[in-house]
Amino acid sequence: MSMRNKGLTAILALALAGLVLLCPGAARAAGAVVTLDQALDLALAYSPKLKAAQEALAAARFSQKEAFTYFLPTLGTSYAWKRMQDEPTVNLNGMNFQTGSLNTYQWSTYLSQPIFTGFRLTSTYRLAELGVDLAKLDLRLAQLDLVVAVKEAYLEYLRAQKSWKVAQQAVRQLKAHLKVSQDFYDVGIIPINDVLKTKVGLSSAQQEEVKAKNAVDLARSKLNVLLGRPVQEELEVKDILRYRRVEITYDQAHRIALEKRPELKALALRLEQADQAITQAQSQYYPQVSLRGAYNFTSDKPELGDNDYYDPSGWEVSTQVEWTFWEWGRTRHRVSRRRAQKRRLGNLENDLKDQVGLQVKQAILFLRESEKNIFTAKVAITQAKENYRITLERFKEQLTTNTELLDAQVLLTNAQNNYFTALTVYNLAKARLWRFMGLGRGDFPPGAGGAKTADM
Repeated sequence: MSMRNKGLTAILALALAGLVLLCPGAARAAGAVVTLDQALDLALAYSPKLKAAQEALAAARFSQKEAFTYFLPTLGTSYAWKRMQDEPTVNLNGMNFQTGSLNTYQWSTYLSQPIFTGFRLTSTYRLAELGVDLAKLDLRLAQLDLVVAVKEAYLEYLRAQKSWKVAQQAVRQLKAHLKVSQDFYDVGIIPINDVLKTKVGLSSAQQEEVKAKNAVDLARSKLNVLLGRPVQEELEVKDILRYRRVEITYDQAHRIALEKRPELKALALRLEQADQAITQAQSQYYPQVSLRGAYNFTSDKPELGDNDYYDPSGWEVSTQVEWTFWEWGRTRHRVSRRRAQKRRLGNLENDLKDQVGLQVKQAILFLRESEKNIFTAKVAITQAKENYRITLERFKEQLTTNTELLDAQVLLTNAQNNYFTALTVYNLAKARLWRFMGLGRGDFPPGAGGAKTADM
């Protein structure tokens, strides 16, 4: 091969490698297996709900910046026109002298600075600051919910695949059994109705296989949507249906939940906001003081030219104190309303703590229940396999009936499905327990005793 051809080959190889790296679809088409961590990364990067929560956080930060600007002086300008009914005059020694014009035009450039607002500005800024913290908790909450949703979809996809394989195995077994039954009938060992029963059983198994395949497609589509992939795209995931025991007590889980749950932290922040809202309402009890400086151009002509009555320009400084001391109890009612809202939040916080305790308790009980079901289902599989083997051998020797063999096959299929369902439910229970404790991906309860892994 010439040097030129070698160079062209190297360039083509690099280009193809670049396409694979730049095009996720190319990598997926190559048959890459997606792990749970990779699925979570894809979902967290794609999720529209998560992006919406991020934008809400950005909006809260802009609100905080806006609230800070109210502490600062404002610079502005205004242009005003005033017309009087009569020309302004003054009487001196019985003679009237005109002191102004019917029309007055004024252009003013002013600087205004609030001095004291009854703590309204500080409470408004603190409300905005707490709003940022709340938006962060909302983002955290969206992340936790997304992690649980991805885990659920991932595990349901694995369970659907397992059920489909069990259904395919049942069809294969029944096809083999039908062949044996047909041979037995052909030599006159069994009646035709036994063959017909086997055909009916095979037909039912084939229908279940179709349902199982549809369940796989639907579960894959749900997972694809969460990962931001095309709904119909093929997806191969790593099998993580394992039993890993979690050593954690209710007291440990409850303590972690009270410390970590974003919902509880959010209510605590809302209580702080309620305090600031009360302070904001109480600001109307105090006088409002501001300082204003202005430079004015005044004339009796719109173009603000020279005139006979007004100084053409000049500056002024003024302090304004405004105090509304009677408004029919409006401020008092506003303060009372916000205090009632704070008491409402306090009651909601107590109720949420009770609900968190109940959720954790239910999750612990469900985790232990599903854990026991795994062992029961595993024993049932061993027994069902042995029962099917013995019944099949007895049927071949014509020591048992065709109906008993069909029943043994159904028992085996149900036992296998129950086992994979038990594994799925256990892992789902663990994921939901983590969510109820306020823990996200990769988090493990501190001091919970670790996790023991046992593959089942």
